[in-house]
Amino acid sequence: MTTKLKGVVFDMDGVIIESEPTHYQAICEAMGDEMDQSFETFLSKCTGGDERFAMGRLAELSGIEYDESLFQVWSRKKAVAYRRLVSESAKAMPGAVELVCSVAERLPVGLATGSRRSDVKAAFEVLADGRLKGVFQSIVSSDDVPKPKPDPATYAKAVDGLGVHPQNCLAIDDSPNGVSSAKNAGLRVLGITAIHDPSSLRDAEWHLHSLEEVTLEDLINLFEG
Repeated sequence: MTTKLKGVVFDMDGVIIESEPTHYQAICEAMGDEMDQSFETFLSKCTGGDERFAMGRLAELSGIEYDESLFQVWSRKKAVAYRRLVSESAKAMPGAVELVCSVAERLPVGLATGSRRSDVKAAFEVLADGRLKGVFQSIVSSDDVPKPKPDPATYAKAVDGLGVHPQNCLAIDDSPNGVSSAKNAGLRVLGITAIHDPSSLRDAEWHLHSLEEVTLEDLINLFEG
């Protein structure tokens, strides 16, 4: 019996918004000159989780000793910098906004992100002139779960908010941690390989480089075929 597609849950960074450079720049401002890791290192070793994971990993790689109070200082500075930077240069991933809006016309859509809720709000205020505000029926950020990706809680809570069974839901994510989170929550996954290559997303059932020119019908055929 064919399993019907009844909902889609999107990751945000690297799937809907081209925000990894923005996050990196904001983190650089927050952590200061002691943080000496490159953007390439950030992408390969520090993405796919929440900002605590990213900044902790960058601190470790840079030899910076820190405690919870310093992390909180970094976090506040990063939030301010990200809000400013994303307002100046928010850029959607190719085809993402169009796909989200078209899927939302027929199916419930959710967002499962490792970003903080303040970052989600800042991005959606300006991305594509605010077209995504109010579109998602379920939004789960790193603030909403005890453990971020790769723990399954982010995707599990997003699917629960849609009111559909995980086996009837497709996750669209671009990081190994995101794919792991979705798979362990019971979803099947379309891995986006714009940043990470297919081998690092091998647990995803399907792979695409971009959502450009992908339609809801394509997703249904992929999922139900």
